[in-house]
Amino acid sequence: MPGPASRAAALLAWVLLLVLAPAGAAAARQTGSADGPADVALAVGLTCAAALATGLWLRARHRRDAEAGGRGPEGGDR
Repeated sequence: MPGPASRAAALLAWVLLLVLAPAGAAAARQTGSADGPADVALAVGLTCAAALATGLWLRARHRRDAEAGGRGPEGGDR
């Protein structure tokens, strides 16, 4: 656990970063051609595909662990 001096230094660093950061950099504005509707649709589609792949992988892993009787590497019989 860090001591109070390091916590205060980290807090001071974050405060300075937030105060001194230019507000214009955080403004929402178009920055190029990547802001079109087709690009947004592509991003949404890729995110959905990644979520589906992750869900299928987790389901297969869960079934594999269930078939092994829950004795996988995380099953706790080490």
